[in-house]
Amino acid sequence: MKAQSLSQRLNWTIVGMTLATLVFSLTFVMAAYSLLFQFAPKLLSAEDAILPGPVEWGIYSVCIVLGGIAASVVATRVARRMVEPLEALAEAAREIAGGDLSARAVLSAPAPTEASQMIADFNAMADRLEKAVDDIVTWNSLIAHELRTPVTILKGRLQGLAEGVFQPEPTLLRSLHHQADALARLVEDLRVVSLLDSGRLQLRSVEIDLAAEIEGLARLVERDLAKAGFGLRMTLASGRCVADPVRLRQAVLALVDNAVKYAAPCVLEIVTRVSEAEVEISVIDRGPGMPDSLARRAFEPFRRGEDVDVKSGSGLGLAVVRGIAEAHGGQVSYAWRDGLSVFAITMPRRPST
Repeated sequence: MKAQSLSQRLNWTIVGMTLATLVFSLTFVMAAYSLLFQFAPKLLSAEDAILPGPVEWGIYSVCIVLGGIAASVVATRVARRMVEPLEALAEAAREIAGGDLSARAVLSAPAPTEASQMIADFNAMADRLEKAVDDIVTWNSLIAHELRTPVTILKGRLQGLAEGVFQPEPTLLRSLHHQADALARLVEDLRVVSLLDSGRLQLRSVEIDLAAEIEGLARLVERDLAKAGFGLRMTLASGRCVADPVRLRQAVLALVDNAVKYAAPCVLEIVTRVSEAEVEISVIDRGPGMPDSLARRAFEPFRRGEDVDVKSGSGLGLAVVRGIAEAHGGQVSYAWRDGLSVFAITMPRRPST
């Protein structure tokens, strides 16, 4: 049954109470007069009397009292039905204000449309608030965990230099620079993921030649890939699309970096495909692949395999890729095919208007 709006329910209640009171009054008066005419006609006022007699005044008084009682009972029940959602809402708000973020407003009976919608909106807001607080607690813990290792290493090395335990040799300085660089990348990844989750990442989209962008990026990473024992093969389909080139390069670099960290040395392949409606960028490596339990959640922040060394990365790279793809109106996916791990970014050639 479709719930009535508050104004409709009020209107129908007032009309119903009025009609019911009139019907009750007429019925009571007619019944009382019928009894008087039949059993005590002398108690009725004379035909030429202007005002009713005492007995008739009594009938009218009893009719008014009974009608008032009936109307009060109905009005009280209707008011309770209308006020109950507000009381439930106020009680839940007090519990949330007191720190119980799991509190929700619950209706024990159907309510008017406006009240039901208000309760639903309040509970949805409470759900988002509880999730936001849980996310803050989780993120604070994860961020502290991720920052602990590079900060501890930097602190130890710098303290050793200050006390003369270590000599400022090029190897040590390069190690410190590497840790500082890893720390800077972690902070940047955290910033990007936070902006993406809050929907505040601003893209500076322009029309680009996708193949030219990817080819230029690949040439920059060839030397580092060679040092890590990886080759590079590119299969680039030419086509133009509208995207933020800086963010797009960041996403592809994150996929390449992910392959270098977790895949066995192989020939890394970057493939682009262009259709009428969308473009796809794939980074393909030779495994070892991800188990199904991890693959389903690999693009969430701080997700790693159980056998992965925590020092190998922050666990944010794939989350950054997903966020950048979604910011462009696209998506990122992972597939294991014929011994190959395929990470693909798919997005529209033109942003939707």
